[in-house]
Amino acid sequence: MIKYTVRLLLWEKDPNPQGHYPIYLCITISRVRRYIATGIYIPFKYWDPARECVKEGHKMHQVYNPDLTHRKQKAIGIIVQAQLKNEPITADRVKVLLSHRTDLTNIFQFVDSFIEECRGKKKDSTLENYRKHALRLELFHGSRELSFEEITPEFLGRYESHLRAPMDGGEPVGGNYVFVLWQTLKSFFNAARKRKLISCYPFDEYENPVYEPPGKEHFTLAELDRLEEFADRTPNPFWRRTAVWFLFGCYTGLRISDWRVFDPKKHIQGDRLLIRATKSKEWVTMPISAPLARVLTRMETTLRVADEQSLNVAMSKIGPSIGIHKHLTTHCCRHTFAISVCAERGISAETCATLMGVTLNTCVSAYYRVTRAKIDAECRKAWG
Repeated sequence: MIKYTVRLLLWEKDPNPQGHYPIYLCITISRVRRYIATGIYIPFKYWDPARECVKEGHKMHQVYNPDLTHRKQKAIGIIVQAQLKNEPITADRVKVLLSHRTDLTNIFQFVDSFIEECRGKKKDSTLENYRKHALRLELFHGSRELSFEEITPEFLGRYESHLRAPMDGGEPVGGNYVFVLWQTLKSFFNAARKRKLISCYPFDEYENPVYEPPGKEHFTLAELDRLEEFADRTPNPFWRRTAVWFLFGCYTGLRISDWRVFDPKKHIQGDRLLIRATKSKEWVTMPISAPLARVLTRMETTLRVADEQSLNVAMSKIGPSIGIHKHLTTHCCRHTFAISVCAERGISAETCATLMGVTLNTCVSAYYRVTRAKIDAECRKAWG
C-alpha cells in the first residue's frame, strides 16, 4: 500500500491585491507533493488550519466548506480506488483528474455539495430524496450539464409534461409526487440563492403544480370489526401483519413514522400509551382502550411494520375481500381515529387534537368530521 496524505491549506506566501490568501489542496504520494489551486481566496484570520476549513465568521463559509470537503474526498477516493485495483497512482495523476473545478452554478454539482453540507443536519431519508429527485431531473435532461439559469419557465413546462405523460412509455407520475418534486427543486434554488450563487427563480413565472389533498377515507366501526376478524382468521402471514398494523394506526391515530419506532416495552406504561411523535416531536399519550389492548396482544406474534407501499398494496386486496370498497392507505388510519374512534363516540375535537398531537385547527380542518351518524345520535339523545 502506498503512503499518501491529502490536506487543505492556506498558502501564506502569495496574497492577492485585496490581501486575501489562496486555499490549496496538497496531495502527497510516496513523498512527491503536488498542489492544486482551489480558486478560493480568504483573509488569513478566517482559516482554521486544524480543521482545514473556512471559519464560520466568513460570510461564504457555507459555500466554500462543502466545496473544499468535496474536493478533498474526491482526491482520497481516486487514490483509494487505484489501490483497490492495484493500479499505479501518482500525485501528478491525481492532479490531472482533479483539474476541473466544481461548478456550483451547475445544479447537479450544487446538489452533490448541498447534500454533503446537510449531512448530519437533515434526516438521511431527506438527503436520499434529494438525490433521487435530482436524478429524475438528470434523466429527463439527459446529462449532468445543466446550469440553474437554463431551468426557465419553458424548461419547467417540458419537465412537468414529461413527468405527467412520459414520452418513453413509462408510468406517469402522480399529481402529488409532481408537487413533491417541485418542492425539492425549489429547495435547491432557494439554497443556491441564499448562498448568492444565482439570482434566477423561474417558479415566479410558472403555474406550479399544486398539492391535491387526499380523500378522507376512513374505516367505520363495523369495518374495523371486520378487519379484526380478518386479522384473526387469515392464513396469510403478511396480510395478518398488514391488518394488525392498520388496526394499531386506527386505534391510536399515530402516523406510520411512529409505527416504525413503536416498541411496547418502551411506549406502554401501565395502562397508557406514551410516545413522542416522530414528525411533530410532541408527546402523545392516551389510555389503552379495549380495542387497542386486543391489537397489542396480536402484535406479540406479529413482525415489525413493513414499508408503507407494501402495506398499501396489501390493503388494496384485503379491503375488497372483506367488503370494504374504499381507497385504503395508511393515512386513512388517522382519519379513522378522528372520525370513528373519537367523533362518533362523543370525544370532543379538543381532546381528539390532544390525543393526535396536533393543534385544534389542524384536527378540525384535516381529520375530525361530524358525520351524519354523529348528528343523528346527538339529535335523538337531545330530542328523544
